[in-house]
This record gives sequence, C-alpha cells and structure tokens, in this order.
Amino acid sequence: MKRYLSEEGAIDIAGLVMMGIGMVFLAVGFIVYPIVTTATDSILAWTYTANAAVIKTSLFTGLTQVTGIVPLLVLIAFVTAGAITGFMGYKVASGGATASATNPGSMMMLGIGIIFIAVGLIIFPVVLDGVGSVLHGNGAGISSTYTGLEAILKIAPLIVLVAFITAGVVSGFFGIKSMAK
Repeated sequence: MKRYLSEEGAIDIAGLVMMGIGMVFLAVGFIVYPIVTTATDSILAWTYTANAAVIKTSLFTGLTQVTGIVPLLVLIAFVTAGAITGFMGYKVASGGATASATNPGSMMMLGIGIIFIAVGLIIFPVVLDGVGSVLHGNGAGISSTYTGLEAILKIAPLIVLVAFITAGVVSGFFGIKSMAK
C-alpha cells in the first residue's frame, strides 16, 4: 500500500519557511513603499538654489517621467517576490519540489535587489546636488571650454537613476533565476 505524506503526519518545514519568507517580502514591500514614495516625492520637488539661480528636477532630461514610475515598479517587485517565494514554498510543502532546491541566498539576493532601489532613491538627491552645482558654476554656469558637458550633465541623473533600478532588477532576476533551478 502506498503511503502519502499527509497520512504520515509529516510536514516539510522548508516549505513553510519559504511561504513565511514570501509573507515577509510582502510585509517589507509595504513597509518600504512609503519610504520609496517619500524619496521620489523629494526627488521630484528637488531644487538647487544659489546666487538667485534655481535649478529644478524638470531641467534634467527624462528624470521626472522615470522617477514617477519607480514606486509602482518597487511595489510590483515586492508583490512578485512574495508571490514567487510563497509559491515555491507551497511546491516544497506539497512535495512538488525538494527542500534542496530552495536556496536562502537566492531569496536574499532577490530582496537585496529590491532594497537596493530604495536605498538608491534615498541617496539620489546627492547626485542632483552635485550635478546642480556643476551646472550652476558659482553663478557663471559651465565654461564654454567644456564642449558638450552641459548636455551630458542634463542626462546624467537619469543615467544614475536607471543604473540603480537596473542593478536592483538584475540582482532580483538572478535571485529568481537561481530559485527556479
């Protein structure tokens, strides 16, 4: 007679742990979300003021559009991470996968990738201040000897923001990819 896991009264604790970690991803996502929205609000409201000159976020090419979608991306990432981790835990608990297939390092890589985006947003105003001070140039602007520098500086914050998002997405991708092995 074939014996099933449910008949023995045994349960695979690794599956329950993974489902719990999935819930933690959801909880952390909703804890980090207000921080992300506050950070993006401060980025969108950022101004550099010196010597009667005002430089705003809208001066930088494409920055307001990308910044505006970041909170949605972060929330979707946390919900997806929670769902995938929870589903993998269910597969382990129901016997569809082995506990050795679940790697805590993969889940940590996924979570760190998403948190990297949030930390990037928090320190991003430093980038804006640096670029704003170079564009201002003590009231004189950028010297004409630096050909093309102003155009590059106007897109530099967007490149830095996209780099933070890309780093988070790539590390999250590798976290999910190694969990799926």
